[in-house]
Amino acid sequence: MKWELINNAAYFYPIIYARGMHPKLKSRYFFDILKNNGSSEVPCEYSADLRHSVGATGRKKTVGELLNEENGYLTNGGIIIEYGIQIEGILSPNDIWTFNFRDPVFDCQEKSNMIIFKKIRYGETKFFYCHKQLLTHHSTYFNSNSKENQIIELTDEDLIHFNHFLQLSHGVRDRTYRYATINALKYAQKYKLFNVIQLIDQFIILDRWDFGAFLPQKMSYDLKHCLALFLKEQKTSKELAEKLKKVNIETMIGEAMKKCVKRFLEF
Repeated sequence: MKWELINNAAYFYPIIYARGMHPKLKSRYFFDILKNNGSSEVPCEYSADLRHSVGATGRKKTVGELLNEENGYLTNGGIIIEYGIQIEGILSPNDIWTFNFRDPVFDCQEKSNMIIFKKIRYGETKFFYCHKQLLTHHSTYFNSNSKENQIIELTDEDLIHFNHFLQLSHGVRDRTYRYATINALKYAQKYKLFNVIQLIDQFIILDRWDFGAFLPQKMSYDLKHCLALFLKEQKTSKELAEKLKKVNIETMIGEAMKKCVKRFLEF
């Protein structure tokens, strides 16, 4: 609780804030003052950015309002405050907003609106909590008709790279970590999140990544624009054939194979 003086009256209010130089956070929170008969006021629910020394606050009440027994705020000489907070986003050091997948969705128990990825590693269980609506919108892998929170067991996924993949699947345009971004392709293929493959395809073009360095990925995943530029850069059939020797033909998708054959016929 904090207090401030307004028009010569002392007002008290609940507050949640971060001490020290923590990153900027996007939060969703609520406060409610419980009365001594078990009832409550209308909860105060907001979304807010949490910065250093600036926090989420509840409704202000004067000392007189809180101490007046007729209002019913006093319980055994104290005040009971109910509160909850969820960190929805974190501003990264690169000034990119990222999602917080470490905590359950705010109203998940009531609405069963989560997809939970679970991995047991070295005897410790790690979870990633995602909102069901976005993932089911982009992928048929997930059951959109489920009335329960879905739990998916992770197997060989690298947790750091998998978190990066989830950020991309939610539209975060963070292309700082190239290896993690390329590694996200196999997760996108596995979970049928083809919007992630399209996003990475754009990254490679926009940032002018070395097309040859990611040749196997171009052939195994549907990186349409990257593959088209790569094929255009090949000046002879011999040059193209030498490059394709580095690719496992069995992993090539049909569309990539068709485009390569078409390019050979153009020479």
